[in-house]
Amino acid sequence: MLKLIFLGSGGGRFATITQKRRTGGIRIISDQGGINMHIDPGPGALVYSLEMGLDPRKVRAIFVSHSHLDHSNDAEPLIEAMSEGTTRKRGVLVAARSVLKGNEVCESSITRYHQAMPERVIEAIAGESFDVGGINVTVCKAVHSDPDTVGFRFEAKEFGGFAYMPDSEYFSDISKFYSGLRLLILSVLRPSGQPWEGHMTTDDAIRIIEETRPEMALITHFGMQMILRGPEKEAELIERKTGVPIRAAFDGMRVILGEEILISGESRRGRDLSSFLDL
Repeated sequence: MLKLIFLGSGGGRFATITQKRRTGGIRIISDQGGINMHIDPGPGALVYSLEMGLDPRKVRAIFVSHSHLDHSNDAEPLIEAMSEGTTRKRGVLVAARSVLKGNEVCESSITRYHQAMPERVIEAIAGESFDVGGINVTVCKAVHSDPDTVGFRFEAKEFGGFAYMPDSEYFSDISKFYSGLRLLILSVLRPSGQPWEGHMTTDDAIRIIEETRPEMALITHFGMQMILRGPEKEAELIERKTGVPIRAAFDGMRVILGEEILISGESRRGRDLSSFLDL
């Protein structure tokens, strides 16, 4: 059984600046304690981890999809926590090329000093696969203003597969990377009818889900226009159009990926989650 804790459901410049929705990324923890990972630790990831009782020193892997601040800002303090204040080379850092080396658009967002702290550093290139803590990780394609942006797909026999797709527009071979999943997490920055190049809208999410057909999808990483429109309403629209169960993330949301997919106190079958959520 796997637990996904949303330390934030916001994204983009104005949600980040105002913290109208938190921007701390996603923590992933196994019920046996062997897995403790953090995806896209944006601003607030360290503080919100402490606030929610999630010890950052227990993190063993950090994933950063691209070099933009709302995805990478707190990667360095989490690396310091993972390495016990730089006293031990420990843990794994998986990051896009732009995060580690920079590119023609972005400078690197993690210093060489901090890159030397983990035991293992993996440059995330779309199509490559590797093992992290007994989970098979496949790096997935994404199309964003940072040309090195990638998504991540996680698979293990205990929970099946789920994937995280960061800021990205739709692209033609999307099903190659994101099909066959129990859970698909999409970064839907804007609502229907509000397109922005390199980013995802509700309309894009509908198209992606129709092609990939996950068991369930979660939308997150909401910009201010999405927040004002109402993410729950947009989730309902996606579900009506696709027939796939959709949920809009909220700050502090907790998801259990086991025999069923259970979300924040209830499931499709109405099961109580209180016994699962003692983290």
